[in-house]
Amino acid sequence: MTPETILDTLDVAIYSKDRQGRYTYANRLVQEIFGASLAEIIGRDDSEFFDLEVSNDLKVNDEAVMSSGQAVSRRERDVVKETGEERVYWTIKAPLRDGDGNVIGLCGISLDITDE
Repeated sequence: MTPETILDTLDVAIYSKDRQGRYTYANRLVQEIFGASLAEIIGRDDSEFFDLEVSNDLKVNDEAVMSSGQAVSRRERDVVKETGEERVYWTIKAPLRDGDGNVIGLCGISLDITDE
């Protein structure tokens, strides 16, 4: 069983981004939310998938992780461009580092809490 199989089995959004905010990984649930395949997601940033004027929490949380090098655990309100659907997530984002300890991106997990 591959790590991707495990990550695709969980009913949470799991993803990683590079320092410029471009996706480097997105599990099955992220692909379903975006209505795009993994190949269509990799290399693209959130402006392609979210209404960032409304989904400002997403940008703020990403920037906090990238600039501080510390993990964040917070609510995020996101609006998907494709559908206009608004969702609320409990999101945990943590920095990804290179061998010298420099932040090179982030990884995240987002649990949909819209109905809670």
